Amino acid sequence: MKQDSLLLPRIHSYLKNKVNLLYILAFVPLVIIFFYSPMSVIIPVYGFILLYFKNQKLHIFKSADFIQEIVGLVFIISSFFVYCVLGRVFPDMGFYGGANYFVYLFGLFLVFFELSALKEAFAPLFLIAAAISTSQIELFLKPYLAPYSNDFAHLIAGILNTLGIHASISPSSDLAILSFHSIQGNLITGAFVYECIGVYSALTFSIILVVVLFEDQGDLKAKLPFAVVGVLGTFILNIGRVTGIFVTDYFYGAEVGGKVHYVIGYILFSAWIVCFLYLYSKRQTVSAKIQSFWQEAILHKETKISTIHGQ
Repeated sequence: MKQDSLLLPRIHSYLKNKVNLLYILAFVPLVIIFFYSPMSVIIPVYGFILLYFKNQKLHIFKSADFIQEIVGLVFIISSFFVYCVLGRVFPDMGFYGGANYFVYLFGLFLVFFELSALKEAFAPLFLIAAAISTSQIELFLKPYLAPYSNDFAHLIAGILNTLGIHASISPSSDLAILSFHSIQGNLITGAFVYECIGVYSALTFSIILVVVLFEDQGDLKAKLPFAVVGVLGTFILNIGRVTGIFVTDYFYGAEVGGKVHYVIGYILFSAWIVCFLYLYSKRQTVSAKIQSFWQEAILHKETKISTIHGQ
């Protein structure tokens, strides 16, 4: 009973802080986005994380005036009706997604802080705005990259054969059809389309990367190698994703493989983002270890050559 009496004042004190209240209100729509499309929530979540890292900076801004608060509330309410406008142009979009969250977050800043605070919202808002256009960019690139789906299919077939799964590509179709028999003897087939290449995940990663590079004040030359490794790692991860799906099909059947197909992309991509951001934050240590490794390797090679010549 005593703990309950202490808890309520703590909650009240926490919510009384406008920055804390902003974070709570900014987090709630992420649950709605996840409900409509789990993959679509990734970019808004990282936008929220970026916003959270600005905690100390947001405390210095004054509160908004009354007129600005009214304008902000209009934006917040309007965010729930974005579908009514954009749904006519993009019929495949969900009722609540990144576009809604962009307008909602913009409205929250107008309600809580003076206008100059919007500069702290630039990176999260850019991240979300860029993510909204990802699908359209993916469609734009389709005529140029779709032919590579056939090469991607042959790459996966080669990996499966290396693993001992006798896979083959059917040449009699416009689409590359990979087929093999599971250990239960069932025929497993998979058609490779443009979406299999992993363009969407690479674009999503690139958007996050641009914001990270923008927020980081470090030397550009030191950041670029990590950026290249990050994008290439996304494509390599996609190869592992598709290979993992077919390996699951081989051992456990198409039904289990289908379930893995649905979730493995979300899991691997999220894990890669977290891993990359951690390594990027430790890039000076990582770079020092890599340089030390190469120096030791070169020294070992030179010592070995000197020993051979001495003999």
